[in-house]
Amino acid sequence: MKNLYFFSPLYIKRRIMENMDQLSIITDEICQNIEHVLDISQKYGIKDVELRKVWDKNIANFTDSDLKKLKKLLDERNMGVSMISGPFGKCVLPGSKYAKNNGESFSRNVEYNLGLFERLVEISDILETQNIRVFNFLKMGSEVNEESWKLMMDTIKPYVNKAESLNKVLMLENEHFCFLDTIKNTRRFFNEIDSNAIKLNLDPGNYYSAGEPTDTKAYEEFYENNWVGHVHVKDPKFKLPFIGGTFGVVGKGKIDYKSLFKQALRHDYDGYFSLETHVLIKKEKTSIRSLENISDMLKSL
Repeated sequence: MKNLYFFSPLYIKRRIMENMDQLSIITDEICQNIEHVLDISQKYGIKDVELRKVWDKNIANFTDSDLKKLKKLLDERNMGVSMISGPFGKCVLPGSKYAKNNGESFSRNVEYNLGLFERLVEISDILETQNIRVFNFLKMGSEVNEESWKLMMDTIKPYVNKAESLNKVLMLENEHFCFLDTIKNTRRFFNEIDSNAIKLNLDPGNYYSAGEPTDTKAYEEFYENNWVGHVHVKDPKFKLPFIGGTFGVVGKGKIDYKSLFKQALRHDYDGYFSLETHVLIKKEKTSIRSLENISDMLKSL
């Protein structure tokens, strides 16, 4: 009789509610008007949003006053934050021929970029989330070899240790311009780093841009090893040389997200599925259609 519970309407309803609690969105994928975005998000049952750019300002550059205003808007709606998506680590390696030591360039001034870490931790504290999105450095300007791989690992490890001491989780995004570009390099990184303070921000769309597979078989090892901490959802229509994927409505592109969601839940994944529509025009319309499709997929599992 116990097994019958798993087929009962009560269990099915509870599982659907849990699935929907895992839905999130990067707010600037709709627009910069955060109040409008929060209201739309609530219509789709989203309780926690991912923050990257609000009011045309990168979240890493938010002042305490900005954060207080933003927190008030979230609290008024009883909403929270799934992840702080700052630019940490999305910069060239120290010694890259493209590195420069002046100016506030996220991508080229390595010292400036890495110096954002403490502020991102403060922001995550104020907005009450453990999760901070990071990258493991752009390959541009560096020879991709064992020496640069070691430099990358040696540079990021101290921040992983800091995160662990602060009870934070760094969500490392696979990105085709960075060292975490392929399935092989993802496997290597997490085997070498061996820390629960850094997890994979799994982005199938970015793997597509890198020419990597996007099916369940490709990611099974990630879930078996408990590496996945966050999932970005964007759906490519086709790929352009030297650029990568071009994206549109989720559910209408190249990636079978229903199968990927099913795989994640089968492994008791309890992180977020966060919409990153990644379009330049008709952002709100495309994001809303994507939310509708993702909601339908999650409800059907």
